[in-house]
Amino acid sequence: MQKQVKWFLLAALLVPCWVIGIKYEIDLVVLHATAQFLNSDLTRVYAQNGILGRYFYGPFSLILIKPLGYLSFPTVKYFWLCLQTLSYFVFWHTLTQLYPILNNPKAFWGWLLVWIMAINPIHNNFQSNNIQLMLATVLVLAESLCQKPSKKAQIWGGLLVAFTAGIKVFPAFLVVYYFIAKSSSTRKGIIIGCLIVALSPFVVLGPSKAYFLYQGFIGNLTTYSADNSLTKTNDILCLPSLLARWGFTSTQSNALVLFLSALFFVWVFLRKSRPNFTSIEPYLLAFAWTLSVLLNPSTRPHYFIFYVPAYCILINRLQLKDWSKTAMGCLTLVSALLIAFTAEGVVGKPLNELLEAASIPTYGMLILCLSLLFALRNEGSFAKAATNV
Repeated sequence: MQKQVKWFLLAALLVPCWVIGIKYEIDLVVLHATAQFLNSDLTRVYAQNGILGRYFYGPFSLILIKPLGYLSFPTVKYFWLCLQTLSYFVFWHTLTQLYPILNNPKAFWGWLLVWIMAINPIHNNFQSNNIQLMLATVLVLAESLCQKPSKKAQIWGGLLVAFTAGIKVFPAFLVVYYFIAKSSSTRKGIIIGCLIVALSPFVVLGPSKAYFLYQGFIGNLTTYSADNSLTKTNDILCLPSLLARWGFTSTQSNALVLFLSALFFVWVFLRKSRPNFTSIEPYLLAFAWTLSVLLNPSTRPHYFIFYVPAYCILINRLQLKDWSKTAMGCLTLVSALLIAFTAEGVVGKPLNELLEAASIPTYGMLILCLSLLFALRNEGSFAKAATNV
């Protein structure tokens, strides 16, 4: 019965996503125009193109979207909707493989919580024609490959992680994590992937064109805040936007972000030398997913799909019965309320804008990190929980 309910809820989420995906044309307009510029006027690829705005994805992404420039926009839109739908099903299928607790009949409440957390970001991805769901799908596939005993599979996992960072910048945080925490085969895949990402534009487009595009990309990246103010754009929800609204300067905010990133990676590096690292690595991975968007200065609601692994691992942890269960459960619930139940579809647009301007969802993200720290308190908890599934 629960299986049928799950399929019904997944279909119930997908149908309105299709409707809103057909209705709205936002980021896909920029992407399609950029693909056309790549084939006609290279100087416009990373330029300010009026109401189209600017393109902020890496040169590696240009190779992937180049064929779309030869197609009509209606064709591209249909293709994009199909690609998002495929990502939707692959994401859910692979997620339940990575976190078997989601298939546990005794933890159906956990699956519902994850589904609720995913509603808003998935809906936003279809509405804005964005790629966060696709990136998340590639990353869960990468993790499933890295967990296989085959060295070839682990290499492919590393390749996929590197490719996501070649498309958008923020998954680079996960590239660093995978390089530190995973196997030597995965590291090999990351190195190969990074070389492909960096060099393929020179091979496909030519040295002079690739150099010109890299200049434009770096220029756009370093001036991102000119088009997307951390204090004036309410739906940018991350630690940098919270700090900016508190009055921190960009220098102070960047320094804190770099410090927290370095602290996390040093922590992972030191933990890896311990014999129980295998049992705590799923927690650290969920933490890495969470921090990759919490510390990213461009995070909007469609990025929230990257918080899902944290809730999956917390659900697994909450199956244990110990003193910390109540405290961690309360923190998890509060974080979910602040992140998922402040969405426009729940509270309406006026209140949603007020809550976002006050960075309320960001406080939920910080509480989510605190929940993960509670879960990591007992380093053997994942291994114990797995035996209860």
